[in-house]
Amino acid sequence: MKKKYTLLLTLFIVALSFGQPANDDCNNAELITVTNTSTNFIFDINTAVINNETICGTTGDYADVWYQFTMPLDGNILVDGTIVWNKFALYNSCGSTEIDCVNTKDLFTNLTSGNTYLLRMYRTSTEATNTSFQNFSIKAFPTATNDDCASSEHISVSTTATSVDFEIGGASVNNEIGCSGATLDYIDIWYDFTMPVNGNLYINASIFWNNIALYDGCGGTLIQCGTSNEFITGLTSGTDYKLRIFRTSENADNTYSNFSIIAYEDVTNDDCASAENITVSTTASTIDFEIGGASINNEEGCVGTTTNYADIWYDFTMPVNGNLFVGASIVWNGLALYDTCGGTLIQCGAGDELFTNLTASTNYKLRVFRTLDLADNNEYRAFSIQAFETVTNDDCASAENITVSTTQSAINFDIGGASINNEEGCIGTTTNYADIWYDFTMPVNGNLYVDATIAWNGLALYDTCGGTLIQCGAGDELFTNLTASTNYKLRVFRTLDLADNNDYRAFSIQAFEIINNDDCASAENITVSTIASTVYFGIVGATIINEVGCSGTTAEDYADVWYDFTMPMDGSIIIDGSLTWNNFAIYDACNGNELGCFSGQGSVENLTNGTTYKLRVFRPLALINNNSYKSFTIESAPTLSTNSNTFENSIVIYPNPTNGILNISSETTVDSILIYDILGKIVAKTSNQNSINLEHLNASMYIVKVKSNNSIKYQRIILE
Repeated sequence: MKKKYTLLLTLFIVALSFGQPANDDCNNAELITVTNTSTNFIFDINTAVINNETICGTTGDYADVWYQFTMPLDGNILVDGTIVWNKFALYNSCGSTEIDCVNTKDLFTNLTSGNTYLLRMYRTSTEATNTSFQNFSIKAFPTATNDDCASSEHISVSTTATSVDFEIGGASVNNEIGCSGATLDYIDIWYDFTMPVNGNLYINASIFWNNIALYDGCGGTLIQCGTSNEFITGLTSGTDYKLRIFRTSENADNTYSNFSIIAYEDVTNDDCASAENITVSTTASTIDFEIGGASINNEEGCVGTTTNYADIWYDFTMPVNGNLFVGASIVWNGLALYDTCGGTLIQCGAGDELFTNLTASTNYKLRVFRTLDLADNNEYRAFSIQAFETVTNDDCASAENITVSTTQSAINFDIGGASINNEEGCIGTTTNYADIWYDFTMPVNGNLYVDATIAWNGLALYDTCGGTLIQCGAGDELFTNLTASTNYKLRVFRTLDLADNNDYRAFSIQAFEIINNDDCASAENITVSTIASTVYFGIVGATIINEVGCSGTTAEDYADVWYDFTMPMDGSIIIDGSLTWNNFAIYDACNGNELGCFSGQGSVENLTNGTTYKLRVFRPLALINNNSYKSFTIESAPTLSTNSNTFENSIVIYPNPTNGILNISSETTVDSILIYDILGKIVAKTSNQNSINLEHLNASMYIVKVKSNNSIKYQRIILE
């Protein structure tokens, strides 16, 4: 005991040395203003005197500070001290008995407007020196007018969602049972409404601290109780119901002080026996549905998934032999197909389903279902439905014959009626696919280009049914080294989820004969002079080889064609291929030295009069089928009197972009300006001028060729 008093004396001396807080006792309580807006107060309790006393029925060593306020309205105040060691007691006057006591955060209830109250904030001696959480907030709430069932507030409920804002902090605190059976201090407010239809009611209060209970009358039967949101079924039109919204008292000021409420009328197609008949055809149709009024049953969804579901039913007669696609957009819409009520489940899934191998003129039952928590959701309440007739070219043996030539042709296809098989797409990709088949006879020795536009169209070529896979890809493919007069099998395939998609249901097909100048040894001879000549080339029929483009680059798949020419003078060769997908390399011989290599436009210098050189024109695989820019110009020029790079650096073409007038700033005399469009056609030119007017041209990209003293500069410009 002596040690205890020694400790108290020590604490008292320490308190005196630092100075007691001004509001250390009730008689010096600090005056504060309390309103219906939360106000925060900082306190100093570390230097308060420690007293051994009884507070709220418990005797101990306590430090306390005091506040005085006038209640601004009839109702409650909420005091929030954040943490358990901050405790509060409320008094009518100094020395009176506590009105109530709270710990951490809670309500003082049934206070009177205009009355003065004393608030004691206290801690045990062991917690008094802690400098954390030395603040509290306080807020007044007016007495709730709908504080009990007898004074419930009437609200209108309809089949359109209504939002109701509420204030619950002014309700009485009652120690009573919630939903779970646990007894706690709750505050509640009450509403009543008349059900507008026979059916279901959805109440959404957003968050777990908002509890919901529905009764058939005051003091009557509890129909349903839960938290956050509730879907309540089987209510009767014209009947009045009582709705209780409640929280634990410490959550009085929490957010989400509103709820929405909506009624759903009983659906007419609530079970298989009352299924709604719909018309299905080979053209997609859309069915809007309402599922919020369906009964809730604990049953199986798809195999192995038993829970509370709402479902509605449809029946239809299949118009053709084939497949049926139902697109319900999102996974919370379940889909199940049966051969009859109480019959065999044919297929079950979610979001969208392709039901296969259905029979013409047969009636089927379609169940659309959702879990209970999504039955009220107003989004994605529609599905599309379409029948696809069985395709005639569903397997290799029944492949459809098509004619392939060196002229492009287009093939439209329908793949939605194909069988679904778990099989390989391209090598290593096994999944559920729909596929259709074609066969054709190759008209020439060479390559075949098939363009199916988009990656979800797979393409595979075989030498025969059950034979060797020649090549496989997606979107577009160049099949190489095919043989004239040989029959091939072409498979077009999609994954199951895309089989029904009506977009990109076509491909183009074209054969390209092997070209004669496919390698250096068979190079085509061209004549080069000081006047630019245009060379047109075909490259799609060239062999694809994985090799280096320009020396020092990484090998990739290229197609190339070859030319040779004899240099008419000592000097340079100038080539203009318009765009960068045309690449050029010059060699001194087959398998010889690379003398120059570039993309689009360029020149190679220091070539010798009378010497024959090899020119390789090449494109990467992805661009060889492109029919644009399949030409280049070539010309020779005498040995340059000035360095080409020096020339290019000394000339400026401006402005770029331009609105019409293009200027040339140069240290040398400009001999000519040529303007090319993107197809390589000269569209404007001038000589011995340092500007050119392009106002007569359409806005586009152009290529400018400036020539001076046997030097050439190319530059792309934009005409706005």
